[in-house]
Amino acid sequence: MRLSALMLIPACITSCSSLKTVLYTLDTPRIAAHTQIIIVHISDLHSTIHNNDQSTLIEKIKTARPDLIVLTGDIIDDVTPRTGAYLLLDGIRGIAPVYYVAGNHEYMSKDINGIRAELRFRGVQILSDEYKRLAIKGNDIVLAGVDDPVKKIFEDPSYNQQESLRTAFGGLTQLHGYKILLAHRPERINMYLEYPFDLILSGHTHGGQVRLPFINGLYAPNQGIFPRYGGGLYKHNETTHIISRGLSVMRFPPRIGNPPELVIITLRGL
Repeated sequence: MRLSALMLIPACITSCSSLKTVLYTLDTPRIAAHTQIIIVHISDLHSTIHNNDQSTLIEKIKTARPDLIVLTGDIIDDVTPRTGAYLLLDGIRGIAPVYYVAGNHEYMSKDINGIRAELRFRGVQILSDEYKRLAIKGNDIVLAGVDDPVKKIFEDPSYNQQESLRTAFGGLTQLHGYKILLAHRPERINMYLEYPFDLILSGHTHGGQVRLPFINGLYAPNQGIFPRYGGGLYKHNETTHIISRGLSVMRFPPRIGNPPELVIITLRGL
């Protein structure tokens, strides 16, 4: 999420808002019957520190006993010191395999290579317009990740996300297993739906920052007022799209009716 120049106030060093856990259960025949795979989805931390040392957030993740942890960008902010992000990554190391795609703010830091090095040092596996084939509880999982389009501005002037998707994922129909895409920006969903993903995980919207009754977010970057994809679960035929409302807490504009959230997804075999 990018704010105007008048709003460039870093994320809170310590969160003072309640941290919410949001649970989703998805039934699928692509997972073996009576099997459950638990995924923790973390997005848009922006280096916010919860409870002084991330202990509350880390404990929630441990309690979920995940099989997989995914990070869908803007974990590290381009303005706020990175301490909060590194406290979290150090705290979750060893709980489950951790995979990451970059958000716009990591690129905007103009230190994307340094960030990648720090993440790898902490055991995080980076997905950059590519996929990995995983085996989880005897199930085939295809986990893919796409770079944020601002890569074109801050790293590679020749980058074209649509062409890169075509090159990276054009052959996915030939692969067996449950297919997951990590993509920071939800508003590009029509582009992602060209490929056979069962589940798409995004962030970027911060839940619209302000949520009013019967309104799923007031404003989201790249979508404007009353965004179509503000946060939560969306169905597109056979594809499920889950958008995290994020973990950051900003001094201004404040979250209203929209607490920071940790998303936990259970894939349940039929």
